[in-house]
Amino acid sequence: MAAVLRFAGDANAADGHAQQIYARQIFGQLRLLHRCAVMQARELARLGVDELHRRQLQDEIDLFEKAVPCAKSARDILEHFDEYARGDGQLQRKAMTELGIDVFEAAAMFWGGGYDPVTEEITEGPFVVAVPKAVEASLRLQSAIYQAGRAIDGGRRPT
Repeated sequence: MAAVLRFAGDANAADGHAQQIYARQIFGQLRLLHRCAVMQARELARLGVDELHRRQLQDEIDLFEKAVPCAKSARDILEHFDEYARGDGQLQRKAMTELGIDVFEAAAMFWGGGYDPVTEEITEGPFVVAVPKAVEASLRLQSAIYQAGRAIDGGRRPT
């Protein structure tokens, strides 16, 4: 969570290339936060934590996914930039099949992006994330992860 806040703040405060570098790091941090929440949800089930706490965490995971539905796809493009540069990314191959486009059209569709400080949005290919909305959803998810951890701790008895 600290990284999401740091990169969002740095992107807002910087300009030029630095601004773009900081903003794009947000995609990866959103993905990590989501993975932590999913891991926590699995642990709640494995440990038999009550349904109320499990539902609360899952509700926040669902809200997070709705707030930043394309964060994983954008992170994947950045992570697998070499495949996307060649027009061989997973999402590109899917678009070629579903839309009947060629490799050059798919490469163009899933390439490029950046941070717009006026709208506070970051794009990667066709994917757009509103940074304030992502930060708000991240704070809520972080709180839900913390509360789920407290539910686990509350179920332990001192030995």
